[in-house]
Amino acid sequence: MHVLAARPPVPSLLVYFPRCPYPGRPPMRHWFVRRLLRLFRVVSRVSLWFETRFTVTGGLVIGGTIAAAVFGVDPRQTLAYLLAAVLVSVIAIAMGLSLFWRPQLELKRELPDTVTVDSPTSYTVLIRNHSTRSEYNLVISDELRTIYPSADTFQRAATNARDRSLNWFDRRVGFPRWLDLLRTGRGAHLKPIPVPMIPAHAMIEVTIPLTPLRRGKLIFTSLEIKRPDPMGIFFAKHRVKAYGELVSLPKRYPVPPLQWISQRHFHRGGVALAATVGDSEEFIGVRDYRPGDPLRHIHWRSFAKRGAPVVKEHQDEFFDRHALVIDTFLGHSPPAHFEATIAVAASFIQCTRPHDSILDLVFIEQKVWQITTGRGLSNNRRVLTYLAELQYSHTDNFDHLAAYLRRYLDQLASIIMVGTTWDTTRQVFVKELHHRRLRCRALQISESDVRTTDLSRTAPGASGAEPQTIRPSMIEHDIAHLATLG
Repeated sequence: MHVLAARPPVPSLLVYFPRCPYPGRPPMRHWFVRRLLRLFRVVSRVSLWFETRFTVTGGLVIGGTIAAAVFGVDPRQTLAYLLAAVLVSVIAIAMGLSLFWRPQLELKRELPDTVTVDSPTSYTVLIRNHSTRSEYNLVISDELRTIYPSADTFQRAATNARDRSLNWFDRRVGFPRWLDLLRTGRGAHLKPIPVPMIPAHAMIEVTIPLTPLRRGKLIFTSLEIKRPDPMGIFFAKHRVKAYGELVSLPKRYPVPPLQWISQRHFHRGGVALAATVGDSEEFIGVRDYRPGDPLRHIHWRSFAKRGAPVVKEHQDEFFDRHALVIDTFLGHSPPAHFEATIAVAASFIQCTRPHDSILDLVFIEQKVWQITTGRGLSNNRRVLTYLAELQYSHTDNFDHLAAYLRRYLDQLASIIMVGTTWDTTRQVFVKELHHRRLRCRALQISESDVRTTDLSRTAPGASGAEPQTIRPSMIEHDIAHLATLG
């Protein structure tokens, strides 16, 4: 009987391409991605230059030049090279004529205070002509700061739905993904707008449509006025540096009327004291000094008039206080899920609450932040502005966030937790809140009910604290099923 020797295993491709740290993504060397992104940057800059400097007619001339040059490689077979030479000369003349345009135009951009993601809006640009001749056949375009994506951002974006709908080559190379990231990094896509004739020493107003693509700050860098040459091939450009900032607020969804849990707590100093530590400097009157009153409560002006010490008396008030906690740890979720987390949190901030309640927005970056909104405190628009700049984290700092919340749990009526990650640590914390008879609603942003960590080996006493799932593709539908907070 012959024993066949086992064949040696075929080496896996992972030997040559290390395993990618992100699940669901084809392995690719990091150095190759960086060089590929450098090539994409050069290609995008060249493509943008041709797109913004040549007219539609100019594009046809360039196409004809390339075709004539290809067919005219052998001058003994065809005279197409003569056509290529003529077209190159026409392009050179058009570019030369553009150098003689020296307009005297003053441009001023007027931006709104804030905008909202995916909500069409517009802003105006004032154009004043200081020259003695009229300007006509002009096109204006605004420029946003370009943020080039990193290799990590480029690879993480490979899991989005649009990338999966592309063919194999586009998914592997990723140039359409690069263009999408560039467009998202700018924050909006601004199209060139035709400008009506501007008479001498006159001023006109041009409206530019704008639809924000992401939240956060949109940075405007410059304004450009272009005019085609007499042949209509090449644009002459007049560029004016005009820096501007516009805050794009997170998208909000309608929230049904919620039954906010009423559990009033005593807060010395009234509502003005809600977001501070110690006593408020505002008072409702003065009273005689009593042994044990701190010196910082003495009202020195009244003390000087009366000759006897008097202290400030604070207003005592009971009111409801709720906390909206955002878990910034992304985990293995795609960045789109964190954007859905921000949208859900913004919807709760914008929704109607009882007039005698306040809401604390609590999140963690390098440190824990707490922003309070309610009557006499920050308005919702200011809180949404902070929320527009919030970014996800790759480091799980939930223990620090939970420790901060434990300091003032006795002052809260309810807590809403929103995040993409759900594991044993978070489950134990929610269970602890239930044991302390504090109403808590945990919301996990996920397309399925599958938890991000296997909870089959849950810590003792942590069962019964499951979150409610909100799907990023059906946020409005899932939020509509929220009836109570608790």
